[in-house]
Amino acid sequence: MRPRTLSHLAARCNTDRIGRLLIAVLFEYWGLLSEPLMYLSGYLKKHQAEYYRRLSNIRTEGDWESWVSFFLEGVSIAANEAEQNIIEVASLVAGDRKRLLQSPKAGPSSYRLFEMLPMMPRFTIERVGQKLGTTFLTANAAVKSLEELGIVVEMTGKKKYRTYSYQAYIC
Repeated sequence: MRPRTLSHLAARCNTDRIGRLLIAVLFEYWGLLSEPLMYLSGYLKKHQAEYYRRLSNIRTEGDWESWVSFFLEGVSIAANEAEQNIIEVASLVAGDRKRLLQSPKAGPSSYRLFEMLPMMPRFTIERVGQKLGTTFLTANAAVKSLEELGIVVEMTGKKKYRTYSYQAYIC
């Protein structure tokens, strides 16, 4: 079923977004996921025509079974992709942790900073100092240690007010 006007299209898009959001909220509410690790919306966008066709068949023919089958296939695919992503991220972090622990230049502040990176993948030296409860010089040394290992990258190219990123983790 094609939208008749631009307002119909906008209403359909908003309904789809709300529907995808509700799916994630329900998974968490039902205790199926403790965190939003699975993104079903990618599957639904990729198969958008099929998604609309099946929803339309519910309205016109009452065909809930094929929609549920389609939806569960999406859940399975999204769960497998989430599992792969988790494995890749865990491997990345484990490899970087190993390099850091083997570095003779790394110290306790570097280790503490590294463990905070997944929750703070972009940061400034000032923020690191606040989070670690250290001086600017100690925070700077911790960041430099991770930068020399290629774990974090300076993003601004500036001499002051630099921003760093755990780029491999973000990508």
